[in-house]
Amino acid sequence: MERAKVEKESVYSPHGDSREITVNSNKCRKCSYCIQICPAKAIKLGKDSIEILPERCILCGSCITSCPQQALDYQSALGRVRGLLATNEKTIACLDPAFPAALDVGTPRQLVTALKNAGFTEVWEGAFGAELISQAYRKLLTDSIDRPLISSFCPVIVTYIQKYLPQLIPNIAPIVSPMIAIGRIAREIKGPDWKVIYITPCLAHMREMVAPEVAGAIDDVITFRDVRQLLDAGGIRSAELAETDFDGPKPFLGRVISVIGGLYRSTGALFDILIDEISVTYGHKRVIGALNQLASGHIQPKFLDFVYCFGCVDGPFADRELSVLGRRQLVVRYAKDEMNRQDVSSVIAELDRFEHVDLRRDFSNMEEKLPVPTEEEIRTILKRIDKLPPNHNMDCRACGYPTCRDKAIAVAQGIAEAEYCLPYLLEQSKKIYQQLKKSHSQLQVSHQELEQAQAHLVRTEKLASLGQLSAGVAHEINNPLGTIMIYAHLLMKGLDKEDPRREDVELIISEANRAKDIVQGLLSFARETKLSQGQMNVNDLLEDVLGLIVNQSLFHNIKMEKSFAQDMPTIIADETKLKQVFLNIILNAAQAMEGNGKLTISTIIDKKQIKVKIQDTGPGIPPEIMGKLFSPFFTTKEKGTGLGLAISYGIVERHGGKIDVNSELGKGSTFTISLPISTDDEGAKEETNLNRLSFQNKITGRRNYGQKN
Repeated sequence: MERAKVEKESVYSPHGDSREITVNSNKCRKCSYCIQICPAKAIKLGKDSIEILPERCILCGSCITSCPQQALDYQSALGRVRGLLATNEKTIACLDPAFPAALDVGTPRQLVTALKNAGFTEVWEGAFGAELISQAYRKLLTDSIDRPLISSFCPVIVTYIQKYLPQLIPNIAPIVSPMIAIGRIAREIKGPDWKVIYITPCLAHMREMVAPEVAGAIDDVITFRDVRQLLDAGGIRSAELAETDFDGPKPFLGRVISVIGGLYRSTGALFDILIDEISVTYGHKRVIGALNQLASGHIQPKFLDFVYCFGCVDGPFADRELSVLGRRQLVVRYAKDEMNRQDVSSVIAELDRFEHVDLRRDFSNMEEKLPVPTEEEIRTILKRIDKLPPNHNMDCRACGYPTCRDKAIAVAQGIAEAEYCLPYLLEQSKKIYQQLKKSHSQLQVSHQELEQAQAHLVRTEKLASLGQLSAGVAHEINNPLGTIMIYAHLLMKGLDKEDPRREDVELIISEANRAKDIVQGLLSFARETKLSQGQMNVNDLLEDVLGLIVNQSLFHNIKMEKSFAQDMPTIIADETKLKQVFLNIILNAAQAMEGNGKLTISTIIDKKQIKVKIQDTGPGIPPEIMGKLFSPFFTTKEKGTGLGLAISYGIVERHGGKIDVNSELGKGSTFTISLPISTDDEGAKEETNLNRLSFQNKITGRRNYGQKN
């Protein structure tokens, strides 16, 4: 087969121009999380929101699926495909081999029926393309080769090499991907009048489809998410339909190519002789690290089977409600079931039938170079944001870059803004406050007003800190939490009603749901979502909370005293979230007293506010930690998370209230939660919230853009 081209060629313009990923500036909170995870430095923090640099983007889709605010999306080809189906064009829907794990729409053959009801003429398994290229890889790897080979199976990795490691282009196996292979087979069988639509969990196939070396094999690419929208819009319920066999040539082992090591496995037994000279690597950090090691000559394998995700079953638009392991099992189970129904000789005959189809391709050099700044330029930028080493470089990563130096280099290269640095903005906010304090003093502003301004600044910084971490924490917790809930429900279904283990499984589900609610609370705060508000009585809510804790062993030796105001007016609030606040503070008080002491809970009607006081007789809070009390992840407990009071603070703030703390060493502490009494003017309440957010942005210099992973 021919070696890949290395000469520089002009960059092609993808289908639908080069703006495949879009940004909703109204949703973007400028948290910088997408900048952290982008492997191509293709995202810049702009004035109003982040900006995608299309010439640098490799369409991995990580930014879309990871954005806590769901501010990123892609330009779908679903509209064009609907147009084809509406005009009764002869169309083939080619399903990526990962489809059994990505579409929870009944059985595979029910999906065939559903797609035909949606207007497709035929439905093929794209895995036959994988079957063909597996044979091509097998032949290539058993021949004598003079260089390490990188599989061309993953379009994200191929694009990354073309743009950022063009010296490795000759190492890419000169073989088309399964998508292009099945497209060429479809053209061979059906002719040019048929339209071939590839359905995938991977965005990068959209760009691969129009690459000059392979253009024409596929007419359009849509994702599994698009297919769900197509079926839902047509009122098509796949699980209720009869089954229909797939059209087109039938694959065999190629069905497993979407799981880790699938390409290696599908090449057959002869590939085992190369076991010491191959590397099956997945995940963008591992893969990009290995590519750089190969480019520098530190590794010399014979064959590198690389995939950007954890297999195609982990593509950006695969089903996220199931773990990667669960998706992998679905694909493997489907492949085994189908292979047991097949005659191997018929598969061999199909492969022989298409032996003449050209599976070769070249790869263009699409190198994207950034200017290399001088040391003087880097130091000038670091000095500008007060981050000159060795004393001021914090390397906090809040800006999205691993070090302050990397951030300065990105600024010099024009893909970052110097001012978007969280510690720098916090320092600027302090200077602004000092200026305001001086100005107010000159105007003889009262000391009380100055204290209020300072308190507001402190609260603003705490809100910014919580917003900074909440989205990243929730993202990391939601995936394993979803897996726990799915498998707990599966365990429950497998147990008899009288089985004593049901109670344990029910506890797992209950606690997982509680954890899910806490994570959702973090996300709600970060995204400024509306509270689930209704009329409620604070006294009744406190009675409910006390009813939950009264039988706990921690409270057996604690004397409880209640003093609730009579004729308590109702307030408009989120009952679940306020219950979380009261429960957290009461539990903290009991733990501070180590289960022995007196806990007093009282409610007071004070003008237009209701105040809830929770007083304990514990050891009190040392003055040096009072200022850190509501900071995320600050805790004095051996096994504490440091999130309870931070989340409680955010909840009360969002209700238009505040939390005050008074403490005396050796005598105890009093937490006072102040909540506004309900008014009918909800519009005024929304305006107040908007004004608070505006003040927060002005004072902190938009510090909340610096979320960490």
